[in-house]
Amino acid sequence: MPLSIVSSDEHGGCDPASATARPADLVVIAGSDAELARYAQAWHGAGRNLPGLYMANLRRLSPYQIGQLSAAIGIARGVLIHLPPDISDGQSDIAPLAELARARNVALAIVGSADQTDPALEGLSNMPRTTLRRLGALCRRPDARSARAVLTQLSLSAGLSIEPWLDGPAAVLEPIRGEAR
Repeated sequence: MPLSIVSSDEHGGCDPASATARPADLVVIAGSDAELARYAQAWHGAGRNLPGLYMANLRRLSPYQIGQLSAAIGIARGVLIHLPPDISDGQSDIAPLAELARARNVALAIVGSADQTDPALEGLSNMPRTTLRRLGALCRRPDARSARAVLTQLSLSAGLSIEPWLDGPAAVLEPIRGEAR
């Protein structure tokens, strides 16, 4: 279960410019390192052979990282973009990434942080509205079980056959820095 993280906090984290993208079936883009760490912990805590996961922090995307992210999206089967509350789809660089995902028939979910669904984000996504609403509600919850549910739903929406892994609590791991396998 390869995991690539292209951003980390500036306090002892990896140098994002030197991180190399690994091919991944799923891409998760979020607005905070804490959120990405929650997904990474849930993914690693599963203890099963899961699809590759590539993650990026939306707030810190450099031109180099956008190129890596575009390459990752080009070969992925599912993409989740969780916009933080202070960034709208018009203020971010997600439109070209969303277009790339849609052009390649990649399952794409763009969700916001508000409790109400955003018709503009639903229009950028290509998943059913019910799936988007479920993913949005799960993304807003800060617990490990919800992170697992998000990744499971994204996997299933992308057509990936995985064994459900919601039955146990996420394992507590050391903080992940850079790339991990």
